[in-house]
Amino acid sequence: MDERRGRPKEIIQEPTPTKWERKFEDDDCTEIWKYDSKKTTKGPVEVNITYKNGIDKQANWNKRAKESKDERRTTRQMKKINNKHKK
Repeated sequence: MDERRGRPKEIIQEPTPTKWERKFEDDDCTEIWKYDSKKTTKGPVEVNITYKNGIDKQANWNKRAKESKDERRTTRQMKKINNKHKK
């Protein structure tokens, strides 16, 4: 059993991929985000949203909007409470 220590004889450097995709799965939908670093470096080039059977799209958007609104409200309230205690 040879133990190899130290620097390798030659460095194998693989090219970084220019196109890749990320897949996000939720209870009611699947999102596929496609990236291409040759076109843009700031964000995805294409986003595909596929809803699972029996899911109402409008109700889903309304639910997400309500959740984000509630989250903003609680963060504002917590900020007010924290600022009161600092004074």
